[in-house]
Amino acid sequence: MKINSFKINGFGKLQNKDIELTDGINIIFGENESGKSSMLKFISCMFYGASKNKNGKDISDFDKYNPWKNEEFSGKINYVLDNGEYFEVYREFKKKNPIIYNSNKEDISKTFKIDKTKGIEFFIEQTGIDEETFYNTAISEQEGIKLSKYSQASIVQKISNLISSGDDNISFKKCMDKITKMQNEQIGTERTSQRPINIVDSKIRKLIDEKSSLERYKERSTESLEEKENLISEIKKDEYKKEFLKEIKNKLDNNRVKSAEINFNKNLQQEYNNKIKELNKKIADNNIEEKYEKVNSKNYYISLIILFIAFILLILLSPMKLISVVPVVPMVLIIYKLLEDKRKSENINLNRKDSTDKIINEIDILKQNQENQRKEAEEKEYKLNKEIEKDKTELIKKYQDYINIGYIEKNLNKSYDQIVKEIDLKDNRINTSKFRLHAIENSEKEINLKLESLASIEEELESIEEEREELISLNNSYNIAKECLERSYKQVKENISPKFTQNLSNIISEISNNRYKNVVVTDSEGLNVEIEDGRYISASRLSVGTIDQMYLSLRLSALKEISDESMPIILDESFAYFDNDRLTNILKYIKNNFENNQIIIFTCSDREKNTLDNLNIDYHLINLEK
Repeated sequence: MKINSFKINGFGKLQNKDIELTDGINIIFGENESGKSSMLKFISCMFYGASKNKNGKDISDFDKYNPWKNEEFSGKINYVLDNGEYFEVYREFKKKNPIIYNSNKEDISKTFKIDKTKGIEFFIEQTGIDEETFYNTAISEQEGIKLSKYSQASIVQKISNLISSGDDNISFKKCMDKITKMQNEQIGTERTSQRPINIVDSKIRKLIDEKSSLERYKERSTESLEEKENLISEIKKDEYKKEFLKEIKNKLDNNRVKSAEINFNKNLQQEYNNKIKELNKKIADNNIEEKYEKVNSKNYYISLIILFIAFILLILLSPMKLISVVPVVPMVLIIYKLLEDKRKSENINLNRKDSTDKIINEIDILKQNQENQRKEAEEKEYKLNKEIEKDKTELIKKYQDYINIGYIEKNLNKSYDQIVKEIDLKDNRINTSKFRLHAIENSEKEINLKLESLASIEEELESIEEEREELISLNNSYNIAKECLERSYKQVKENISPKFTQNLSNIISEISNNRYKNVVVTDSEGLNVEIEDGRYISASRLSVGTIDQMYLSLRLSALKEISDESMPIILDESFAYFDNDRLTNILKYIKNNFENNQIIIFTCSDREKNTLDNLNIDYHLINLEK
């Protein structure tokens, strides 16, 4: 590849600069602060654009090189690839994409791939070299010739990529970074917070906490179910008992009616007995009166006889007949009264005798009725007792499978009032149990809702855990892929490193007059060199000039391997710390080994020009001061 010319309309302090370049060696001469470094940067930015990202610097390239006094921030470059294709690139740096022309001045910009963030990556497509590699190989700047360990490893890696795959962009590091990025995005790590594995773990922890809080509802459900079953069983038993007690009450109600009938018979019997007693008393009273009357009758006759005798004696013994008649009148009246009383007494006795006979007849009737009531009462009582025993037997038979026999027997012998009281107690117990059952059923609804939530959580937890297993499996797959890739890269690198190291050693040996023959580049320590006693030390421990030799050799060695295109070698004050011998050796080596590469040397001294003159090497001089 050869750069024919470039035109700077405005870039940093540079304005309206037209530079023509030739094949071979070009020296661009200018004093310090003449814009040489800006011109070098312009070439790079024409190929890759002026980034607005700082990339670890204090200021971005876009801001650094945006002209202060000129609105023009643009330029053009034309170049020819090794295959003869001619291109002109015009770029306004404030726009993402340049305009690319072919040799017929046709706009062919759309024929190249476009990156959404970086724009048209035409130069990478043409050369296979990205901006980082371009700076690590084709360009060497003063104070920047030394490569960091990262850059050294990057060069080795790109060479490994190129040799192993034919494409330096198929990078082991990029692949590893890409896999790691995908692994982080699709899975995550313990140190990430919003990646799938972290989200899944967070969900799992949250679901486990929710599950734990809801687990107690399982226990409550079991306890509630047991209590509910116990209550239902108790209610059923109590209802059987209540039904049993009601039957007893009904039987007792019936028995009370029959007992009342029996008592009625017994009361009648007692009434008859009382009446009989009363009648017997009357008979006894009549007998006493009759006896009294008999005594009175006897006394009456005696009194009558005495009076009669007294009356006769009075008459017989009285001297005076008239005087004797006077006491006769009361005596006659007394006798008459006695006779009248006697007649009445006899009538009373007759009446009494009739009354006694009637009472006796009545007593006989009452005794018969009393006997009938007794027999009827005994018959009814017998039947009632029989029925009671029968009812007891039937009740025992009916309820013995549902109620404890002791409870049955105990209540069969209770009174009506006791049974009524027991029924009330059972009603209260049943109502209390039903109220508790209703409360449990209401609570059960809440528990069931919680258990439904628990079931959903368990189902979700199972799904999330499966998702986690899939993530772990995917993570294992990524780890296996990375392990395999790393092993493969190590093998490729082991095969490539000797060739690259040998080439690098040859360059350093030639430009250092065989002082340093063996050089190695390691991932961990970077550029190491073998010294005279056989030890390998870091190149950073050598003199500044030797260090620059080493790293320039590393760049040139890498440039040969990094692309199929013969890239321009751009050197910006790269030989400031080279003594004359080193400068002579490096320029001679570049001339002899990079004949197909265009060489562009930016310098503020005549050393390069004088050395090339002494070596009779042709060059094209561009003086920025003119």
